[in-house]
Amino acid sequence: MRKLMPVLAAALLLTACGETSAGSSNELLISSASSLTDVMLTAEKEFKKMHPEVELAFNFGSSSKLRNQIEQGAPVDLFLSASAKDMDRLEQEGMVERQDIQNFAENRLVLASIEQLDETDPEKLLKNSSGVIAVGEPESVPVGFFTKEALSRSGLWESLKGKFIYAKDARQVLSYIESGNAEMGVVYSSDAQLSSSIRTRIDLPQEGIEIVYPAAVIEGAKNKEAAEAFLAFLSSEDGQKLLQEFGFLPVEGVNSDA
Repeated sequence: MRKLMPVLAAALLLTACGETSAGSSNELLISSASSLTDVMLTAEKEFKKMHPEVELAFNFGSSSKLRNQIEQGAPVDLFLSASAKDMDRLEQEGMVERQDIQNFAENRLVLASIEQLDETDPEKLLKNSSGVIAVGEPESVPVGFFTKEALSRSGLWESLKGKFIYAKDARQVLSYIESGNAEMGVVYSSDAQLSSSIRTRIDLPQEGIEIVYPAAVIEGAKNKEAAEAFLAFLSSEDGQKLLQEFGFLPVEGVNSDA
């Protein structure tokens, strides 16, 4: 696991100077996967206690859509992705540096429903479902890509295609379930945990499927020091505890020096 010392040093520098590399502008532009929405809004409050001079502006969406915006020149300082694939593509295009990419959280897939279901086998529930099943769009949404991979390994993806309703991001999958527009759906464990409407949450078999959240400062970032400081916070003991409170899993090796 990469050491955090360079990022932590940047955080200390930001504190000492009281200003960012952007000079007159203290706005930190963060493009973040939609599944991070709730925890990031809370992280913003905690971060501003340490850096009140920094104004955070979030753009939430699917990782692939955010990556495409960055490729098109959208002003972004920090990218928080739910997809290693999208981060790798930016690295290949020279928009992030490989050594600067840090995994700061992990997640799992669960089958979720607003109904209290007695059956605990997710494969049986999916096979016997007579209603709509919400999933992310597999070609453009990380949660959809992981769902397709998990269900394909179980031999279920092709047979269930006629029951699927596809969502543009992880939050829309959850909204389909919460609204009753879908009988059940596959979401991240973190999203299901925070929902007051979800009554059934069952882990999907996902051996060999690693759902990690990589982050990196974008090349040419206007507020590099603030971006590195925010990433340092997410990787700190307090940041990792906050992520776990919102249902995310810790990354092995992160904050290992704390």
